Amino acid sequence: MNWLAIVAAAAAYFALGAIWFGPLFGKAWQKGTGLTDEDLKTGNQGKMFGTVFIMSVIVSFGMAMFFFGFGADPDNPMTLTMGAMYGATSGIFFVLPTKAMDYVMARRANSLIWIESFYHIVAFTLVGIILGVWQ
Repeated sequence: MNWLAIVAAAAAYFALGAIWFGPLFGKAWQKGTGLTDEDLKTGNQGKMFGTVFIMSVIVSFGMAMFFFGFGADPDNPMTLTMGAMYGATSGIFFVLPTKAMDYVMARRANSLIWIESFYHIVAFTLVGIILGVWQ
C-alpha cells in the first residue's frame, strides 16, 4: 500500500469537507442541525478537526485495504475509473443507506441525509480516484 497516497487521499477528503460544509452547503447544513454561527465557534476546534482528519485517514486506509489489501491482480490493475467506481459505489451503497436509517430514526432533518451522505459519496469517489491513480 502506498502510505503517501493514503495521506494525500485523507487530506483531499478533509479539504473537501471545508468546501462542502463551508461555501457550498454550510448554511443549509447549519439549518438542518440547528447550529448557529456562534455555536460553531465554541468547543475544542483542534480536537474536532483533528478527529475528522484522523477519521479521514482511517477511511482512506480502509479503502486502500479494500482495493489492494487482498493482493494486487497484475492482470487487472487499479485505474482512475475503477477507483472512482469503487469509491462512489461504496458511498452510495454503504454510507447513504446507513445515514438515512440513523437520521430517520433520530428524526433529524431530511436535508442532512442528503448533504452529509453526498459529501461522503463525493469524498469516497475522490479517495478512490487518488488511490486508483497513485498505487
